[in-house]
Amino acid sequence: MPLETAHAPTEAALAAAILDTTLPPPAGLLGRDGGPVGRRFAVHRATTTFGLIGALATRYPVTEKLLGVDTFADLARAFLAHDRPPTALLLDWGEALPDFVETLDDLADWPFLADVARLEVAWTRAHHAAEADPIDLAEVARLAPEELAGARIALHPSAALLASPHPVASLWASQQDGEDPDVEIDWTPEAALVVRPRADVRVHRLTPAAHAFVATLAADGDVTDAALAAGENDSDFDAGAHLVGLVRLGAVVALEASPLAETAP
Repeated sequence: MPLETAHAPTEAALAAAILDTTLPPPAGLLGRDGGPVGRRFAVHRATTTFGLIGALATRYPVTEKLLGVDTFADLARAFLAHDRPPTALLLDWGEALPDFVETLDDLADWPFLADVARLEVAWTRAHHAAEADPIDLAEVARLAPEELAGARIALHPSAALLASPHPVASLWASQQDGEDPDVEIDWTPEAALVVRPRADVRVHRLTPAAHAFVATLAADGDVTDAALAAGENDSDFDAGAHLVGLVRLGAVVALEASPLAETAP
């Protein structure tokens, strides 16, 4: 029997017991001196748990600030019993935390917390997204109005949209370094565009109309489709100005113009 296969049951038991304090160390596990591993195992378990809590805190710094360090640590411990890292690579681990938060009665007084955590997931994804060169305003300016009306765009690979019944973008911004965490928040629905066109990830607050505009473009609608969707929220919505704004944010990497209709002789 290969050595890896022979040790597989012990390794599985060890992995389970490391994160579950109700389980004893695996049978037959001995210390370097050949004695019991109870105390050493407890230290190793505590160190591992502490490290994983720290990994979640690194990924969800705003969620931790809103809850406080101790409450966030309690949340992280509960999450570890629900969702354990499948490998030692922690880069993709923890994305289920927002959905887990929504299941907890203890956090019912924090209904916005799951969406704030989702915004942090979008931030992390943007941080690790592929590079792409945004277009400049000259690409927009060269189009005739008829071409622009039927144009479609490609968003930057890092771009993500989030709409929430809570002021998630304002809450996220209030917890950033240099900001006043006690700033008065307007408790109305908000949407956010997350994008990293160059070195830094940016979170941009969107009105409901602007969100409808960008969401329609992201779903392969043309500028006219997007303007109509936005107009359902705001009859004064300026589609041209918002398209220019998207380009200035570095959120657009391609603009495909609609061909001009041929004029009958």
